[in-house]
Amino acid sequence: MAGVKLMGHSSDDDFKGCSPPLSQKLVRRNQKIPIGHILASLKWRNTSVVQKMTESIKVLFSSDLGIVDFHPSGDCAVIYISAAEMIEGLLYRKRLAGLKAVKGIRKVIVAERTYLSLQQFSSLQQFAVLELELDLIPVTENGLHSLLVQMVSAENKISKNPFLHPSKIQDEELSTHVSIALKNIPKIGEKKIMMLVERFGSLHNIAIATVEDLSSLLGASLGQIVWDYFNK
Repeated sequence: MAGVKLMGHSSDDDFKGCSPPLSQKLVRRNQKIPIGHILASLKWRNTSVVQKMTESIKVLFSSDLGIVDFHPSGDCAVIYISAAEMIEGLLYRKRLAGLKAVKGIRKVIVAERTYLSLQQFSSLQQFAVLELELDLIPVTENGLHSLLVQMVSAENKISKNPFLHPSKIQDEELSTHVSIALKNIPKIGEKKIMMLVERFGSLHNIAIATVEDLSSLLGASLGQIVWDYFNK
């Protein structure tokens, strides 16, 4: 791709000069990202996450992504919240509120969920999913790179199908992100995940569902597990 350098070249910023300065904008939209690539904030260069991702996909870098950490496609923005950020305090709230305010782009929050950050993760979940209605995907300490590779693959499958109506594309993208998030719930399989997506439509709707509604769909035991995941 002309004007863009891949990881390992002399330039630090692969997208420098390719688009106007971000100035006061918090999120850049409509990035021109080649299929099979992910655009990462420059701060992620030389991290183990990027090193592991390069085994499966190409990584581009930009110093001008604002509050965003990754773009798995030009239409999707990802913010990553580490366990340390959650434990330190609520500074992440400003980043998430800024992301929520941006129109015309899909927004995904990825958060590191550890034993030490369970209480703080619950607060983040309440804020991101219930208040801001953003998709929140928890990951383990070493799971970020595989999740991002999976997201790039999902985005590319949609981009390669020219026959999808825009509304159909949006539905498939939403379903993919919700499914990825739900896989973190204990004892839930693909069939039950699809039942939840078909019934409730979004991660937010699943999060605010009553235990009775969940149990009527999934059975009492699994319904309680899903309710506990979002409410405890």
